[in-house]
Amino acid sequence: MVETKLGILSYKEYQTTKDEISMEIIEQYIKEYQQLKIALKWKVPDKTINMAIAANYVMKDKEIDSDKLLIIADTIKSQAGLFSSMKSHSRFLTASIMDINFENPTEQVPELFTYYKQFRNEKFSSGTFTYIAATLLLVSELNPDEIIPKAKDLYDRMKQEHAFLTTASDYPLATLLTIEGRTDTIEQMETFYEELSKNGFSKGNDLQFLSHILSLPPNENSQTLISRAISVYDSLKVIGIRSKRTYYPVIGMLALLPNEELDMKKIKDLYDRLMLEKDFKWQKDVNVMMAVNFFVKGKLEHTTLAETSLYTVVEAIIQAQQAVMTASIVAAATASNSNNN
Repeated sequence: MVETKLGILSYKEYQTTKDEISMEIIEQYIKEYQQLKIALKWKVPDKTINMAIAANYVMKDKEIDSDKLLIIADTIKSQAGLFSSMKSHSRFLTASIMDINFENPTEQVPELFTYYKQFRNEKFSSGTFTYIAATLLLVSELNPDEIIPKAKDLYDRMKQEHAFLTTASDYPLATLLTIEGRTDTIEQMETFYEELSKNGFSKGNDLQFLSHILSLPPNENSQTLISRAISVYDSLKVIGIRSKRTYYPVIGMLALLPNEELDMKKIKDLYDRLMLEKDFKWQKDVNVMMAVNFFVKGKLEHTTLAETSLYTVVEAIIQAQQAVMTASIVAAATASNSNNN
């Protein structure tokens, strides 16, 4: 027998329930995407942005109100500067994050720009990544006067270790690590980075991000986490998904799960379901990341993980991974749109 939030179930019922829940998440994601596809038809140039927005809602168990989302996005645009990235399609992603976290999101828009200015005053560069960092901090409801200088200090120390790898794309992660109180892990991050690079992982910004993810749990043994990351890396190949640098963040997320909770076949099933959708079939990399996110979401909600300290850590990592994926999608879509023009 297994005790879950759904009550006490037999092991067979428990396994069936987990599988059904994971597929229900996928179906809800597809439903929300289709709604966005209609609502944002002439406003968003890249379908991956709609995929990221839909995922934001599904991961928070929220349904999209398209009219409300458009109002929030328009409010952001109206208060943005002439050359602000919030004048572009990235405002819809920011609007979705605010919508799922605040009861009255439009009232929070002036605060978002205030936080952004505070980041800029600490010498964070202008652009989408700083807006994402500001949004993460706004959602945390922590004191910006305390968090922003510490986030900048952590970012500067990251840059000292890897001057050519650390860029503005690391702003959201540095902010999240600071929010989680993990500003003292540079040495541990370096251990993860060097050890994993000796075991098949390619050096670069993605490996640096993976190293930061592994440093989030305060009480996990470093060698255990390294072994798990290597095991997940190898397991992706076994299920027919060639491991790429792009997948390093989700490898880190899976490495935090206890071995008995990891089910690579289930992840492959979720991935295969996404690949069946006409709108998603050319988005292999995004589908891999989404499959892992939805798998982990199911684990957090309907297993004993929900009662452990790991729950908070993995939730934070999902938030970090979504923030970085969001920023990457926006950057790629912007570049593509510029080239098309």
